Amino acid sequence: MKKQLKQELKSQETKKNKKIKSTRWLLLVVLCVLLVGGLYPVYRQRQLTTPQRLMNNAAEQESLGQTAAAEKIYRAIYQDHKDTEEAAEALFRIARLQQYDNRDTQQALLSYLQLEKDYPASQRLLAAQQESARIIKYSLRDYSQAIGYYQQLLEAQDGAEDQYIYEIADCYFRLENYTQARIELEILIEDFPESSLIADALYRKGGLLLLENRVDAAQESWSQLIELYPESSYRPQAEFNLAKLLEEEDLLVEALEQYQKLTDFPRPAMLQDKIEHLKQRIAAKKRAI
Repeated sequence: MKKQLKQELKSQETKKNKKIKSTRWLLLVVLCVLLVGGLYPVYRQRQLTTPQRLMNNAAEQESLGQTAAAEKIYRAIYQDHKDTEEAAEALFRIARLQQYDNRDTQQALLSYLQLEKDYPASQRLLAAQQESARIIKYSLRDYSQAIGYYQQLLEAQDGAEDQYIYEIADCYFRLENYTQARIELEILIEDFPESSLIADALYRKGGLLLLENRVDAAQESWSQLIELYPESSYRPQAEFNLAKLLEEEDLLVEALEQYQKLTDFPRPAMLQDKIEHLKQRIAAKKRAI
């Protein structure tokens, strides 16, 4: 009996020791995890280069809305670490702050052009060229120069060629070179048939053809739009334009039928006025016979 009792006590003591050791190991593992977790950011920070640390600091300032402080750090990176990848990124971010936060498009353009000059191999080059073209066209309204920028972007073949051609066409339109604008739109339609801009291009092409007094061709362009893109927001306006051409050709009954089919025209009051006016013209014409 005594022997059995001693064995039980010994067994319990062994289990207790094992539990204590297990608990100690668990605590040790937890402490190691906490220690590593606390030291890793410090270690990671020490592994970064000076411009990388500055870039992180500037990005943090920018995220907090401290744009002036962020720009100051970006400028220090660009000036003091010109041969690093971070310098090109810093210059790009300076330009973006100037363009969208400071609303200083002239200075932003200079920064984008500086990036293009200093870092022609930068991953930010294409974005800088896109922003330059946008500033020149929409802020400075220098459409002739903007055409050259968009043509330069076309050579990059970055998958946005249809958008660049459309911008070129729009520049020619604003320069009142309607024939060249129409030609550019035709290039877009022919070379990029799957583009999301085709319906827009067909609609604008019809208007440009009308300016060239090519009524039949304008009708064909709008009819093509209606047939191929019935869900397009341009379709009701194209149908309205076709009805208006019929009215101008004195085909009043046909024009009235076309107007009355326009159940989803975005300006219903104007459409109703047009219908009532046309009915009066038809009635007056009948009385005159």
